[in-house]
Amino acid sequence: MADKRFLYLTGQLLQAYSWNAGKLVADASFMAGDQGVAEFTRYVAGSPKSLYYVVADIVEEDFFQENIPYVRGRDRRTLLARKLAQRYRDISLALALSLGTQEGARREERVLFSSFTNTQQFQPWLTALRSNEARLVGFYSLALIAPLVAQRLKLPARRFVLVSVQEGGMRQSYVEDGKIRFSRLGRADPTDPRATAEACAAESNRIQQYLINLRVLDRETGPLDVLVLAPAADRTAYQAGWGVNPTLRLTLLDLESACQKAGLKSAPPGMLAERLFLHVLATAQPADQFASDRLRRVYHVWRARIALLAGGAAICGFTLLLAGLRTLELYGVNAAVEAQSQQEAKVTREYDSLQATFPKTPLPRETLRAAVGTAGVILRQTRSPEPLLAEISQALAAVPQVDLDTLAWAISDNPRPPGAADASKAGTAPSAPPASAAPGDRVRYFEVVDIAARINGVRGNDYRGINAVVQQFAAALRQRPGLEVVSTRTPFDALSEKPITGDVSEEDRAATPRFTLRISRRIET
Repeated sequence: MADKRFLYLTGQLLQAYSWNAGKLVADASFMAGDQGVAEFTRYVAGSPKSLYYVVADIVEEDFFQENIPYVRGRDRRTLLARKLAQRYRDISLALALSLGTQEGARREERVLFSSFTNTQQFQPWLTALRSNEARLVGFYSLALIAPLVAQRLKLPARRFVLVSVQEGGMRQSYVEDGKIRFSRLGRADPTDPRATAEACAAESNRIQQYLINLRVLDRETGPLDVLVLAPAADRTAYQAGWGVNPTLRLTLLDLESACQKAGLKSAPPGMLAERLFLHVLATAQPADQFASDRLRRVYHVWRARIALLAGGAAICGFTLLLAGLRTLELYGVNAAVEAQSQQEAKVTREYDSLQATFPKTPLPRETLRAAVGTAGVILRQTRSPEPLLAEISQALAAVPQVDLDTLAWAISDNPRPPGAADASKAGTAPSAPPASAAPGDRVRYFEVVDIAARINGVRGNDYRGINAVVQQFAAALRQRPGLEVVSTRTPFDALSEKPITGDVSEEDRAATPRFTLRISRRIET
């Protein structure tokens, strides 16, 4: 992971610090001017892969609050950029901090605009960072870090003034609801705690009156909490120099205890409260800062590269995990297959040993298996004539003129009678046979019944009546599901085979007409 470096800017001095695991180390100090900038450029060139945090602690810091219409998205960004351009000449180091919404005649958003009145003093340092393509994380001020310090120290007050003494002077920051509202830097002598306390009391009174005049603070709010970060040895001097002030409530915070509570392990000797602010910034980076995206371009590219590498590593890890799971699954399948193979071999051996105890058969096992299969087919194709005979009986009952003489039932793969192919030559047109089996189908079997019957109540020479009775009987048979009349043979068909004569004998007239009929039904297997 890239190391963190902090550039603490005061009026004419830039101090560089390195931070790692709660330890703050002083690297170098650079005076403003060409020589100092050149030395700083070499310093940055020696560690181009570090993450740089610039913290400014100067007097020229501006705060301005304004209400804007409640808009979102591109309209809000455009409106904020126009407001910043109207107030500041250089918006490359400008910030618009949302303070929430305000309900009234119309919904508005409260925005705190902040920047530096003189940004030219920072340009040589920023140019050195850009020329070395340093990763600038952000440009901050102690005022932006003050709410994070209060949060880290778990200060209970809702609104307060946080006072701290740094290398740059005495910083007083007004924080309300966890957000910075105003900050001011004044002069202070760290070697004279009594004078510093008196200056703190006087400046706190001025800040309170200023906030009341701006209507940021109500007059009826009550005493304003003033939290002072000071060494424990200066507690008595601060209490004596503060005096009696009913509008301000003083709370002294031990600086050393605050640093330990925040997790700062060590810092260079001689550092004042700035060590606490720099450590808190290193561990809890605020979302708001002054630098534009153009100044942070290298940092954004580095973050995108890290995100791509992390995404690639995550995908690679997921792929390896999935491959491992599939390998375990394959191992389990192979183990199951091996177990099944062993079980099959065991069963085969037991079967062979058991079969060896059987008496010897005259035929091979394969022949017996084929015979058993054939017997099964025969059993499936075995058909009883009773259902078909019952249906024929029902057809006879429907046509009482027909008396049954003989009936022959059989199973055949060809329902047509022998010689049916020559029926057309004899003058008989048989009924259409059932559809033959399609190529590749199994052999079809049929129940075939040959019926011989006689017709009562009709003279032998009444061919029309005979034909009507035969057709009526055939129609009664066809009404049965799957039953088909294959062929019929009437007395007229028999006479057509005799030589043609000019008259009909009395014997033929008095004889009882007889006919034959073949029916079939496909056996469903």
